[in-house]
Amino acid sequence: MKNLKIIGSGDAFGSGGKYNTSFLVRDENGGFLIDCGASTIIRLKQLNIDLTSIHTVFISHFHGDHYGGLPFLILSFRYEYECENKLNIVGPKGIKEKVYNLQEAMYPDTGYLIDELNLNFTEFDSKNGNDIKGVHCEAIPVHHAPGAFPHGIRLSWNDKTLAYSGDTEWTESIYKVCKGAEFFICECNFVEKEIPGHLSYKILKAKLSDFNPSNLYLTHMNKSMIENSEVIYKKLNDGDEFELW
Repeated sequence: MKNLKIIGSGDAFGSGGKYNTSFLVRDENGGFLIDCGASTIIRLKQLNIDLTSIHTVFISHFHGDHYGGLPFLILSFRYEYECENKLNIVGPKGIKEKVYNLQEAMYPDTGYLIDELNLNFTEFDSKNGNDIKGVHCEAIPVHHAPGAFPHGIRLSWNDKTLAYSGDTEWTESIYKVCKGAEFFICECNFVEKEIPGHLSYKILKAKLSDFNPSNLYLTHMNKSMIENSEVIYKKLNDGDEFELW
């Protein structure tokens, strides 16, 4: 049995007081994170989750509300816990360089901790996927800010799949991300407003109506989405917990 805990389901602005994007899946090896926004370590501690139990972090794209929490996690592993377990960080092309540069930008002269902690960086393999600690990861490019290298992610184990859209406007790639998934987390920033790089509920509802995935959960919502009572799909809340399979 896998357990999914919603660490943060907010957008970049913390709309509705929600924390930045991060989802924790507990497994037999401890647990792994899907995204690690800037507020992640705060929320993990509020929920009394042992940081050292986290063995892998999957990063969907290079925006601060999705990977900006890594420097805090790295500092905590080194100075607070003197952690010896090897943390896997999996993400788009250039993941090690991006994390190193972010570490140096936020805490100058601490980039060396990345090597000192023996962190294991893995770039998405678009052809074969990646196998990390018993989890198969398939990353699919989506349409968001191009410089952030945005991807949707499919994580599979025991012949079941948890899918996550990452940040994206509508693209046919979303069908590839969620196809056959038992659990699908999809960004839905707005009710009707349409801007490049993000989804509106109006568009999502129309596009998905032809197959209506049974376990679709919405995340990365702005204030109007959070407060809209007419949304029929399930809205994630920080702290929600789900039994998977």
